[in-house]
Amino acid sequence: MIAHLDADAFFASVLKRKDPSLNGKPLLVTGMGGGCVIAASYEAKAYGVKTGMRLSDAKKLVPNFVVLPSDFKEACVASMALQDIIQKESSIVERYSVDEWFFDLNAKAGGLPRNLNTWSEILQQYIIKSANLSVSIGIAPSKLLAKMASEYKKPAGRTILYESDIEVFLKSLCAEAIPGIGRSRSIHAQARNWNTAWDIANADCEKIQKLFGKPGLEMQRELMGEYVNPIEHEKRPPKSISRCRSFRVTGNKDDLFAYVLTHLTRTLLKMRLQNLSCTKVSVWLRGDDYKNFKCAELSLPQIMATEEEILPYVKACFTKSFQKGSSYTQVGLGLLDLRPKALPQYSLFANPLQLEGCEKIQKALDSVHEKYGRDAVMRGGAMPVFKKMRELKSPTMYGEVLSCS
Repeated sequence: MIAHLDADAFFASVLKRKDPSLNGKPLLVTGMGGGCVIAASYEAKAYGVKTGMRLSDAKKLVPNFVVLPSDFKEACVASMALQDIIQKESSIVERYSVDEWFFDLNAKAGGLPRNLNTWSEILQQYIIKSANLSVSIGIAPSKLLAKMASEYKKPAGRTILYESDIEVFLKSLCAEAIPGIGRSRSIHAQARNWNTAWDIANADCEKIQKLFGKPGLEMQRELMGEYVNPIEHEKRPPKSISRCRSFRVTGNKDDLFAYVLTHLTRTLLKMRLQNLSCTKVSVWLRGDDYKNFKCAELSLPQIMATEEEILPYVKACFTKSFQKGSSYTQVGLGLLDLRPKALPQYSLFANPLQLEGCEKIQKALDSVHEKYGRDAVMRGGAMPVFKKMRELKSPTMYGEVLSCS
């Protein structure tokens, strides 16, 4: 059996853990820039607040609200506290995100607990006592079912699914309750009369593959309780590294590109620390209506691992995404299709001396960043962003995402 543990309203709970006077209050947690709600307490969610909502819209829904920026350091401390507890429960643990874990209960010392409900209740109480955090736990034969089970009775929920429970459970959920099925795919599912998760699990395989690709077939098997996707307890290098930033509405091209330059420096530093290179880059801009989304992606002519090499392609992506006269609330950048860093491969038209110079410059920058911090040296075009970030009193978790898919 696989267990999925998910911290309830994690970023809001972290702030409440730090300041108990916030308990019971409708708390809205913002990311960098302060224009978007990245988490909300359940007192705020009761009024209809959802993750990703504009702060201005959330304020209209919630009376007597409290707005605070997320706390990066406190979130890391809380996450590590949960990690330490979970690793004592099983030798096979996968950290799925900063506030989610999968772990194999068959690998628990002493074997699978006889009474899973009692065991999960004891674990919840221990986490509250030792880490002062509320968690929900789902237990099922597959990872997908375990994750859906942990979402079923939030907050502080416990849901255990045996094979005999799967049909009733899936029939009680709409198709959108399956992780990975967004609004666009759910519309296609409804057009085929796949209204419940059970309908998706039993749909025609060819139609599922056409709509979702090969992962759709694995999804069906996992929904039926088959252990298809193993727990990845050995950390793999990411296949992509991306970073985004939300902020108040602006149409200033220089400010927007300053965010892109900052993203490039930080994602590249993270990539090089793992001895990786990339073969694709992407830049995206989200409009002020939170619906207008422009994204440009380019394949690089060869594998690259320095700012000087990648920057021209990043500029090209930004130019394709930016529309004069439009206003934006988010800028993101991704380094894609990451591969182990190898010896440089010179193309027919490349200047070897110039490429070697790029690598020397990048190594010098890496040394400075390692010794003095990632903001010790930056491009002049990124200075507007740096000044704004220095004005923030508290750093946040929002903005950086590592993808291992």
